[in-house]
Amino acid sequence: MADKKNKEDKNPAIQDEDQSKEKDIEEVLPDEQAETTTDENAESVSESEEVTEPELSEEERLSKRVVELEDKLLRSAAEFENYKKRMAHNYENLVQSASENILTEILGIVDNFERAFEHNNENTDFEAFKKGTELILNQMIDLLKKHNVTPIVALGEKFDPNLHEALMQVPSDEQEDGIVAMEISKGYRYGQRVLRHAKVGVSSGKSEKSEKSEKDEKESDS
Repeated sequence: MADKKNKEDKNPAIQDEDQSKEKDIEEVLPDEQAETTTDENAESVSESEEVTEPELSEEERLSKRVVELEDKLLRSAAEFENYKKRMAHNYENLVQSASENILTEILGIVDNFERAFEHNNENTDFEAFKKGTELILNQMIDLLKKHNVTPIVALGEKFDPNLHEALMQVPSDEQEDGIVAMEISKGYRYGQRVLRHAKVGVSSGKSEKSEKSEKDEKESDS
């Protein structure tokens, strides 16, 4: 009886608070249930879409793969074409820069030639003019050596079509048949590569006159 009375005598404010909490719990539970139901429905729809997506046939998969490969090939071809253009442009710039450096050095030699001719007009000393010209020639040879350009030795060497260009055959008492007896124009190498072949005359051996003269000398000695 005492317990019952205590319950009945409970503070009305406390009873109102308990009722409010119960009401909040009742309101939250439906919301959570609604969210759970929505998520389940969304997952169900997603699974349904995945399941209902049509499967590609073997032919369709191959066609799709071909299209992808063609696209990659076109992209690669375009990139390679751009690469070639860049490399060609860089090569042109490199060649132009190298040519400008060499030409600048040649201009210095041209200046020396001009000074030599101006000096020659004022001075009739041939020996001085010759000496000045030789100095300029040596300057040019040094410039060629600096850039790895060297002359090809031809005179007295066995004819080599890789190095020499035969313009004629000449009889020679000094050189045997097939030996370069005359150098008409010097040849040059650039490194190990032939820049210009030497233009030469190749010995055909002793002339008939020389052979006859030698024969007569031997007969007279005997």
